[in-house]
Amino acid sequence: MAEKVTIQDIANALGLSRNTVSKALNNHPQIPEQTRDKIIQKAADLKYKNYSKLKMGNIALLTRGDINTISFYSETIRGIETSLSADGYNLILTLVKPEDIRSGILPANVHQSNLDGIISVEIFDKPYMQKVLNTGIPTVFIDSLPNSLFELHKYDVIMVENELATYQLTQLLIEHGHQNIGFIGDAAHCRSFYERWLGFTRALSHSGLGDCSEFSIQLEDTNPYLSVDWMTSQIKALNKLPTAFVCANDDIAISVIRSLKSLGYNIPADIEVTGFDDIPNSAIIEPALTTVHTYPYELGKRVVESLLNRIDQPDRHNETVYLETCLVWRESTK
Repeated sequence: MAEKVTIQDIANALGLSRNTVSKALNNHPQIPEQTRDKIIQKAADLKYKNYSKLKMGNIALLTRGDINTISFYSETIRGIETSLSADGYNLILTLVKPEDIRSGILPANVHQSNLDGIISVEIFDKPYMQKVLNTGIPTVFIDSLPNSLFELHKYDVIMVENELATYQLTQLLIEHGHQNIGFIGDAAHCRSFYERWLGFTRALSHSGLGDCSEFSIQLEDTNPYLSVDWMTSQIKALNKLPTAFVCANDDIAISVIRSLKSLGYNIPADIEVTGFDDIPNSAIIEPALTTVHTYPYELGKRVVESLLNRIDQPDRHNETVYLETCLVWRESTK
């Protein structure tokens, strides 16, 4: 007969004190959530009392290998991980190579026998998205394809509000005297960028302003928008500099600010710059960046809520959810 597993056995296996393990198993508030989850998982592994019936589920965060270059997502992932852990799920970071997206090859662990759900981030390739959905694993997408705004789609999308915020931002620039405003970013990159472009152009149209293409930089996102050298060359190539740039996100806007400063321009005296997302660096850059504040941590939590609902009710209606945003005015505008 196998020996009875004790709290001390769990403590020894994890290198923790017996007191810490006991508190965790009794849900004591002093024990950090991450430590408690680790202890509960070990209790399940060792078949300690009723914990032997527990099974931690697995959720894959399916994303491109360069996700760390996108500042917005660090807080979103933290919100996802915290919420999943509270509901007894492990988050597995699953990176997809560009060549695998092009050839339609899914990571080896993306299979119904391994995963309870998938959260897809920054993968905007329609055939590949369909390949993921064809696995039958409950899936939620953060953001989506640009054309999904005008097409029926059979999947859940969680986003931040984009169009209204960018419209308001651009409209206020116009009201403060700007007639020549440029947009920087590839509107075809994703739905969020496209909606920001729509808000920008709608504000120009409502104010009777014409085409802004001569002031804009909208090359494909395969170009290095975050490279100061590249951005500097693009700004220098413009026939005429606008009085303001509206950028698709903060990372791009920061690149623009650094490029303009390297060219000798004063911001905002010579030209004003705005971003989107309100990442931590937007408040640190000199001058601090006017932007649109989002709630990435709350976005992560809302994604988990949608995914767990999809896991519980696979056939329920699809949803597209927008989380609110708000304008933040700083020193990069007057």
